[in-house]
Amino acid sequence: MRKVKIVLGLLFLSFGTLAYAQTTQASIVGKVTGTGKAPQEKVKVTIVNESTGFKTETETNSKGEYIFKEIPLGGPYTVFVNDEKREGYNVNFGDQVTVNVDLGSEKSIEEVVVTGNLKNKIGNLGAATAITTKNIGILPVNGRNFNNLAELSPLSGKNGSISGQLGSSTNFTIDGMTAKNPTSAGSTTSRSNAPFSISIEAVREFKVTTNQYDVTLGRSGGGTVSAVTKSGTNTFSGSAWEYLRTNWLSSKYDIRGNKINNDFSTSQFGFSLG
Repeated sequence: MRKVKIVLGLLFLSFGTLAYAQTTQASIVGKVTGTGKAPQEKVKVTIVNESTGFKTETETNSKGEYIFKEIPLGGPYTVFVNDEKREGYNVNFGDQVTVNVDLGSEKSIEEVVVTGNLKNKIGNLGAATAITTKNIGILPVNGRNFNNLAELSPLSGKNGSISGQLGSSTNFTIDGMTAKNPTSAGSTTSRSNAPFSISIEAVREFKVTTNQYDVTLGRSGGGTVSAVTKSGTNTFSGSAWEYLRTNWLSSKYDIRGNKINNDFSTSQFGFSLG
């Protein structure tokens, strides 16, 4: 009985660690000003994700600044400041979107709609290669292992190597939680000795950060491979897929010009709904 209690205790602790580690590294920040561009203190600021209904609020500080950290990805987000409204903001992994609001300006229209907000995004430190949801859905990935998307980075090499470093110097994270194999220091999502794995259908965004990255992406000397999983919205969505590899879809000869006589065929298929 005592052993059972110990096992259950360790299980509960592991769940708590997982929830604490999840991160999107996405944020919405800004400054609220009044007449004469004077900063407005203790002004209520609210953001709403129109796709999911997620809502949170905060107040500006003495400098009129506000910040929402680790917000769910997607959108569009709407920012409310008193009677002012700014809408149309979508956030991806690692984005920091700036929305400044001037309460002292004269209103010539009832509502301001922002449709293009790329100019408000602040780039992260270091060089990075980001793979969006759209690209993940159309790119052919060998074995449907999403970690193979790292090969799209110009500084990536074989076996998880980045910038010429050993593969063991690369950190792998899923939703901000370290996903390195504790025995081999490689990715846990590899097919060999993998403690756990997730389907590429569950991946929303994929990013390879190579050097001079933010301090939050530590635990590695070469770089960081990060994946963020999908989350639900107020509408159903899904997909059906088949990944097929056969001899007649590739060359009959190898790179040395020798004819390939071995038959090879593999098919992976499935669906997702959420």
